Amino acid sequence: MSDDSKQTHWQRWGERLRTSARAHDEHEGDNHGGPWLNLIYLAFLFLPLHRELGISWIATGIAIALFLPLHFGTFYASGPKLWIGSGLIFLIGLLLFPYNAFAHTFFIYAGFPGARAKMKESAALIVLATLGAFAYFSWHDLSGIYFGVLSAVLLGGGFAVLGGRVNAASRRAIAGKDQEIASLAKLAERERIARDLHDLLGHTLSLIAIKAELAHKLVAGDAERAAGEMREVASVARSALAEVRQAIVGLRSVGLVDAARAADTMLRAAGLRTELSIAALPALSAASEHAMAQAVLEASTNIVRHADAQSVRIALAVDAEELVLQVEDDGRADDIVAGHGLRGMRERLQAVAGKLELQALRPGLQLRASVPLAASARPA
Repeated sequence: MSDDSKQTHWQRWGERLRTSARAHDEHEGDNHGGPWLNLIYLAFLFLPLHRELGISWIATGIAIALFLPLHFGTFYASGPKLWIGSGLIFLIGLLLFPYNAFAHTFFIYAGFPGARAKMKESAALIVLATLGAFAYFSWHDLSGIYFGVLSAVLLGGGFAVLGGRVNAASRRAIAGKDQEIASLAKLAERERIARDLHDLLGHTLSLIAIKAELAHKLVAGDAERAAGEMREVASVARSALAEVRQAIVGLRSVGLVDAARAADTMLRAAGLRTELSIAALPALSAASEHAMAQAVLEASTNIVRHADAQSVRIALAVDAEELVLQVEDDGRADDIVAGHGLRGMRERLQAVAGKLELQALRPGLQLRASVPLAASARPA
């Protein structure tokens, strides 16, 4: 066997041991110390023996010796193994009774819930052990005190253990849900940062590229204007750096009107003719305004990158119960593929009950983003 194979073998073996240990620890926690702590109840078997000698001690010792492997074998068992083991433990109690008045202790062990028994199984064992004890005591006309104590321990203690097990399972389920929620929250945060960085850097880098290219063309004939363009490039880069930091910590919030004007500026810098129309807008929730602002920035960036357009129209207006953004261009609208930008735009809008619609024009493309005013209005 190679060293790699040996290592893999021992890694698998170690993982099985760790898994087994975790499961064992869980069951120990649900059953108050596991099978070892439960052995303390065997002390009751010796209470009546202080007046007895010989055969009673021998019978009790044999009974305990037979009981111990059954106890450890059934504590983590379920199904037929559990029922057979519990039945044999009950039988040990029956056979010991002529020699030990406290042999009904084994009835308790027979009916008490084990660690891995199913709930219905455990309840059935408790009830059957109690009924069996009642039948035996009634047949032999034994004192009702014996049965009263035994039934109190079996029914009261047994169902208390089952209740504790249910509570423990509920706590584990809640802890698992909390962990799942935390994982989903982390995933959502990573997706939010990815969307924000994509939109921010896509828009900003496109603007930087346009101005840098313009400065390159102007440097020979108009050095002063080229220097002005490069100063704007530096300013845009510094602003982008600040916005990246804000996006990472979740503080980035671009106003819708500012975003529309920034989009118009970038489109004009790219040499396109633009028309910007902004109506009187109602107050929006932060989430709705952010979604619409990112929509206009992403739409303008896509036009510069992919549309090969000459003119663009951006309009913000209220239509019935919706705030509507329309971005129209006269460029190419063939083979539109939904990349990260469009998917992020759609996800943001859907998160605030908004919609995104794309319609091919001849020529060009119309993008329509909308959010309901009832959902987006800030509370007074």
